[in-house]
Amino acid sequence: MGDAGAALRRKFPEIALEAAMVVFAVVAAFGVEEWRETRQLRQFAVVARNAVETELAENLAEFRTTRPLLTDLMAQLEAQLEQAHRGVREGRADPDVRLALDLRLPRASTAAWRVAQASQAAPYFDYDWLIQVSRVYELYDGYADVRRQVVSDLGRILARRGEETTSAEFVEVVEPLNGNLGMLSVLHGEVQSALENLMEFSERRPAPR
Repeated sequence: MGDAGAALRRKFPEIALEAAMVVFAVVAAFGVEEWRETRQLRQFAVVARNAVETELAENLAEFRTTRPLLTDLMAQLEAQLEQAHRGVREGRADPDVRLALDLRLPRASTAAWRVAQASQAAPYFDYDWLIQVSRVYELYDGYADVRRQVVSDLGRILARRGEETTSAEFVEVVEPLNGNLGMLSVLHGEVQSALENLMEFSERRPAPR
């Protein structure tokens, strides 16, 4: 028994070394796997950021294209409202007052941003870039709320298309639309400006590779 114990003691350093090597191999394997996963997530973060920036660039093009249409419609509304108000002041029933509605609102996509936020790569985005992008999409939310109200106003007006409308009725129906379009125009400018600033920021600070 004593000889066996002595032999075991002599072999203990060898056994301990083998055990340490096994532990090291396991830890190294986990480390390599974690490194690979982190590398893949960083690569995906670059791809996701590029997708978001492409989405934002397309949204900016939409806002730039539709801005003149919104401005023209507001000018038309104000001119016809002034005519209708004049009819109300003069006590005239003015059935020939008509409104030709031609409004195209920007279609702002948020799909790439939603996917990027939900992905495991989100922690690897540049923090300053992430803050600026988040603010732009928050502006989208406010814009979408007013846009829904404008669409609702338009629906009420379109429902009466073809009917004869007095000046007073025209004012009653169209003034809410005019007010909401004014708010939408302000938000439109804010979103467009924020998008332009973000595009400039992204050009100055490209995604890490």
